[in-house]
Amino acid sequence: MQGTKIRLLAGGLLMMATAGYVQADALQPDPAWQQGTLSNGLQWQVLTTPQRPSDRVEIRLLVNTGSLAESTQQSGYSHAIPRIALTQSGGLDAAQARSLWQQGIDPKRPMPPVIVSYDTTLFNLSLPNNRNDLLKEALSYLANATGKLTITPETINHALQSQDMVATWPADTKEGWWRYRLKGSTLLGHDPADPLKQPVEAEKIKDFYQKWYTPDAMTLLVVGNVDARSVVDQINKTFWRTERQT
Repeated sequence: MQGTKIRLLAGGLLMMATAGYVQADALQPDPAWQQGTLSNGLQWQVLTTPQRPSDRVEIRLLVNTGSLAESTQQSGYSHAIPRIALTQSGGLDAAQARSLWQQGIDPKRPMPPVIVSYDTTLFNLSLPNNRNDLLKEALSYLANATGKLTITPETINHALQSQDMVATWPADTKEGWWRYRLKGSTLLGHDPADPLKQPVEAEKIKDFYQKWYTPDAMTLLVVGNVDARSVVDQINKTFWRTERQT
């Protein structure tokens, strides 16, 4: 159920259909669903679910960029950047970052930490309930990873030598039927699973990151049995510093 709510939020759609009626009552806003936009352009949405107190707290950060933003020379950049992010501590100490990711995956319904597609990049965290400390760390990590990432030849090499935890959508971009469906499409030349071209140029990857990972291209989603006022306050304190890159 909570996964369904996430999909509704991420898509920004709320649809209702009633068979047999010509007219329908106007949709009423859900008081448990709050949304807003920070001064730097970042959008946020918070859905509180007190009726499901034992559910995990789901956090998603959607970045409106993917492999379609790449030129031929930039092939692999959209996949490499989250790989780099996952090997950095995101402003936390190393032990905190490890603990966050160890606890940030639902053992019953695991999701990849990041999913890269043609036009989006989605960071995923699923936290135990009643862990406000982890929620605060998660928001801090995401704000740092998407606004203050360190991109150097050393950090790139470290990421490429580490296990690739970044998934793609679709999961198998080389699958025959998928490739057939893309016949004649520009998507064929922008595979989100493509590796970095050699030689790797750190400055160009950094330029790509600064161009596309801007707050006005991001939407933060938080769903769970949380104190909405406290979460919104934490979002404002944490993400307003994620200024647009120049």
